[in-house]
Amino acid sequence: MEIKVEDKEKPTFKQKVKEFFVFLSIQLVLYILLVINFRAISQGGYTVTVVTDFSVASFQFFVIKKIADSSESAHQWAGYAIGGGLGGAIGIWISQNWVGH
Repeated sequence: MEIKVEDKEKPTFKQKVKEFFVFLSIQLVLYILLVINFRAISQGGYTVTVVTDFSVASFQFFVIKKIADSSESAHQWAGYAIGGGLGGAIGIWISQNWVGH
């Protein structure tokens, strides 16, 4: 049994610079979202928490996808992103009702 490995072209300098700025931009936005998210969580803001958790999870998923280059993954993204949003909302509920303010 033979395993066929595709030869990928080595990225050019221009491609590397473009990818650098793509990842820099993603990380910049992620950190902005995380700061907003932490504040929303500390204030018990469900809507902002769900939106920022969903956004963070979506960005992280697309970074993973870009690196892994997998296919047919819309369902994986949906589960990953929705789980992030719901996890934040459930975390607020648990912390307010079980742990207290």
